Amino acid sequence: MRALPVLLLGFLAPLVGPATTALAQIVGPQDASLSFKVVSGGNDNYFLRDNITSAQLLLTSANSTSAARRLVVALPAGNSGALTYFLPKDADAGTNTNATLNVTLMEGSVRSATADYFNVGVQADLRFDRNATLGVTIIGAVRAMRDYVEGNGVMHEIFNYTLASYNDTSLRLHRRWINTTSPTSSAYNGADLYLTVPAGSAARLAVTPGNNGTWTPPTVDVLVPAAGGTVRVAVVTNETSLVGLGTERLFLPESTNRSRALQTALQGLADGQSDAAQQVSFLTYEDKFTAGGWRFLTYFGRDSMIALRLLMPTLTSDAIEAALGAVIERANSTGALCHEETIGDYASFVNMQNNRSDLGNQPFYDYKVQPDLLLLPAMGHYFLELPQGSDRAAQFLARNATLQNGTYAEILNRTIHYNLARAMPFARSPTPSRLIGLRPGEPVGNWRDSNEGLGYGLYPFDVNSALVPASLRATEALLRAGVLGSGFAGLDAGEVAEVAEVWEREAPGMFEVRVGRGVAEERLRRFVRRANLSEAMLESTNSSAGAQEADVSFYALSLKEDGTPVEVLNSDMGFNLVYGANVSRAFLQHVLDALQPYPRGLLTDVGMVVANPAYDSNATMIDVLNRAAYHGTVIWSFQQGLMAAGLARQLALCPSNNSTDASNVDTYPTPARPPSWCADAPFVQSLRAAQSRLWTAIRGAQSEIYTEVWSYAFDNATGTFGVADLASLSPTGTESDAIQLWSYGFLGLLDPATGGNGTRAV
Repeated sequence: MRALPVLLLGFLAPLVGPATTALAQIVGPQDASLSFKVVSGGNDNYFLRDNITSAQLLLTSANSTSAARRLVVALPAGNSGALTYFLPKDADAGTNTNATLNVTLMEGSVRSATADYFNVGVQADLRFDRNATLGVTIIGAVRAMRDYVEGNGVMHEIFNYTLASYNDTSLRLHRRWINTTSPTSSAYNGADLYLTVPAGSAARLAVTPGNNGTWTPPTVDVLVPAAGGTVRVAVVTNETSLVGLGTERLFLPESTNRSRALQTALQGLADGQSDAAQQVSFLTYEDKFTAGGWRFLTYFGRDSMIALRLLMPTLTSDAIEAALGAVIERANSTGALCHEETIGDYASFVNMQNNRSDLGNQPFYDYKVQPDLLLLPAMGHYFLELPQGSDRAAQFLARNATLQNGTYAEILNRTIHYNLARAMPFARSPTPSRLIGLRPGEPVGNWRDSNEGLGYGLYPFDVNSALVPASLRATEALLRAGVLGSGFAGLDAGEVAEVAEVWEREAPGMFEVRVGRGVAEERLRRFVRRANLSEAMLESTNSSAGAQEADVSFYALSLKEDGTPVEVLNSDMGFNLVYGANVSRAFLQHVLDALQPYPRGLLTDVGMVVANPAYDSNATMIDVLNRAAYHGTVIWSFQQGLMAAGLARQLALCPSNNSTDASNVDTYPTPARPPSWCADAPFVQSLRAAQSRLWTAIRGAQSEIYTEVWSYAFDNATGTFGVADLASLSPTGTESDAIQLWSYGFLGLLDPATGGNGTRAV
């Protein structure tokens, strides 16, 4: 965790605009309670879902060396919560600069909570081993909390709280929503953080109100005897709670009528015996899937669709259609699909920033490049290839949307025409300038949603080489199958196929990077020195694998506006393997080359890095995409899952592999004409060897498999890699979520080394 800024925030929250939110309420019966704990990244994460609330509490682990202890509470309802830091009081006063504060959560104390004004949330008991002072505290929007943690301790004053009431055993800090009414109204909206001393605890609270004129917050001390004391913390809001999908509604039941691989994959999922199944359940709801906790407990279309594609063989029809429907519901008038949904109090803030305060807290939908292209491939796989989707298309497409006017078919028709219109210029004249780039004024757009992550490029490789043609091919297949019927006028399957063929043939080559062998070796050695690795890595048999005798060729991370490549070896070929309809042998050779030991390739002892700037002629990229960068030489779990799923899919295109591989959970229809490379046994074996290397790397950080992202530490003495927490390295404080939706794609995969034996390795 980063050092805390000295400046504390003010606490007055101005009121602007009319109230637009309905009363908070519990809608319908929630599924069975979820209660579990995940330890990750130096934090203890506690999760709860019952018939009142869903909540995540994060507390700095007891073994942390940080002087402060951080508490985060995140609620999917309104994407609301609270963030606060506890500092050692004596050390803060300068009497004992080496003092360490321990704050531990009492096991079994995490429970749902209710309060006035229809407020619901969560409470827990915290044990303090010494006196503490309340540090920076943010109440309300999780997005505001995220902005503070990752934005150098900066927060807009509109998010300040007020001191509502206090005595020596209780404290209430209140955040009045930007758009709300007076406390006399039943539509009074906001969030509260309570500190109370439970019965039997000797702890006391010492509160000194701040000075409104100087924008200073109150001073809040937690005073405990030498033996320590307990304080109860509660965070509540009157945002509407979401109806969750329990494991039995989310996952298919185990059955002997399924393939052996699918039977293995389903073990412990529907009955909730698997910890991972409960974690996915926490992230999924009737009207949307959420991306991850604590930072992204809201809707992200891209994350939902990628997670859905990997998990789909294990999911029920209701769960699949909940995810698909959520994406369709949030399409805009042009057919573009929503990337991120901003709701609750932060939506009011965004609307104000956009000079639309008249919208109150109406959700703000953010649109990027990638989500538009992921929906059709998911629908094609579901309706045309999986048993869960059989005979369900007509009923699904006839549904009336709830967030806008029109049926799902009418909205989908807009999206299809939107995607086709964007693809046509390149199909007519395939030049780099006609590729699909980031939206004007947007520095991000694909899954690497940082400017640095794309190497400051404009045209992402995955979007143009994989997802545009994949969306077109899925549209073609749905048209030919009659799923897209009379309501989809003006669409011809043959014409769509012709457009897709141009993209498949022309786009990948525009990203081709070739580096002469001598230059490649020089750049590798430069990289090893700059990255503090060992040059012995370049001499090892496993790493070299004949690489020094050949030129290096790979696909660029992106293209710049002038069409020049960002020469960064990367993992995004996994999209082509999963979504591509006509993956060439030359493309697969690039995959083989990338799945070599790092730094020649992408594979470390603890996973596959998503970017490797070792071969880039621009040496500054070594620092831009280093092991402390969010999209640098770090490991994203979902990217490993995507690559593993893609290799399994490509190998299954060969009839002999599809019929004999007992580790294939997904359904892979055998093509009418298998790829020509299927007849080359040595080449097929090289793909299997690459698959084995990838899974060896995956197993190296098995404990991290369902988290968002992690980095590596390299031991020069042993020449081995270990897992490193990204938050401890990142200069911006960017951290990894303990549970991340698309990382659970591994539940739809089996390790080929063990899956055929009926056991799950991860």
